[in-house]
Amino acid sequence: MSQNRLKNLRRILLSVLGILILVVAFSLSKSIANGNPPPRKEAGKVVKDVYYVEVKNNVYNVQIPSNGVLEAYQRIKVTARVQGLMQTISPLFKSGQAYKKGQTLVQIESSEFRSNVISQRASLYNLITSVLPDLELDFPEAYEIWKAFLLQFDVEQTVPALPAMEENVRLFISGRGIISSYYALQNLEKSLTFYSIKAPFDGVLVAANVTEGSLIRPGQELGDFIAPDHYELKVALPKSYVEKIAVGASVELKSIDTQKTYPGKVARINAKVTSQTQSVEVFIRVSNPELKEGMYMESQIGALEFENVFSIDRGLLDGDQQLYLIEKNQLQLKQVKVVHFTETDAIVSGLTDGQLLIAQPIIGAYQGMEVNPTLMTTVN
Repeated sequence: MSQNRLKNLRRILLSVLGILILVVAFSLSKSIANGNPPPRKEAGKVVKDVYYVEVKNNVYNVQIPSNGVLEAYQRIKVTARVQGLMQTISPLFKSGQAYKKGQTLVQIESSEFRSNVISQRASLYNLITSVLPDLELDFPEAYEIWKAFLLQFDVEQTVPALPAMEENVRLFISGRGIISSYYALQNLEKSLTFYSIKAPFDGVLVAANVTEGSLIRPGQELGDFIAPDHYELKVALPKSYVEKIAVGASVELKSIDTQKTYPGKVARINAKVTSQTQSVEVFIRVSNPELKEGMYMESQIGALEFENVFSIDRGLLDGDQQLYLIEKNQLQLKQVKVVHFTETDAIVSGLTDGQLLIAQPIIGAYQGMEVNPTLMTTVN
């Protein structure tokens, strides 16, 4: 009986102890929940230091790069119009040979054709002589004129011009076939001049396709003749660039081999756009005794001029052609218009003088971001 009492007493004590533990735990948790939390330190606001430049719009001259091969401005194909053997003359018909204007380039053997021309002159001379008695009877004044004409006539020389005639005398002379014979002879004399090809200007023979003794045929190309010191460079430029280029615009040419520069000017602009490339041919004139045909040249055409624009680093633009300005120490996006790109810079319009433009791209930049601006004295 006593053991049962002890067990009951133990149960009671354990139950009371458990209840006390629960009451104490509940009280502690409530006191902790009702207690004030420890104060937290606020994070300091981070303000980035940024460099800026002040916008100063100006006139910007764009140099358009291009390249090409020099070609002679004055260049002719030496072409034969008659047939015969090419004769040997001095100087020989060789590449690199220089000639003065009027000097003979090619002489084609013409003895047979010349004999035919002399024969036709003699026939005209005889025809005029045969009508002199009739002229003396019917037209005494014209007789003296035609007699003087015959005194000038030499079958070895070019026939002189026909004398001036009154209408009745012209009809009489024409009826005798003299006028038609005269102009037929002139045609032969003109053909005779084709046997001798002369230099049309001071120049150099740059290509010779025949040699002395060759049989020349009509239409055959004998060589190429150019005027030295005067050249053209043909370049192809985008249509959008050409619209800004004017004839007479200055050009700087540079030789790839010697690195020397030569001044030139835009001489002509083609009116046709090449359909495949949408480019336009521009011809640049340059003159210098150091230059040679076929030289490879680089050109910088100072043709594009934009007013009220500003040059910036291309990295400052986003995909929508926007950039960041600084207003009241905050970043503000600004829409601009790009008028030209170079390798490193962009030429933009739409900015106002005095605006503050960030000088370097900022990682994580956003609209309204607070910054600490610092003027950049030199922009690379």
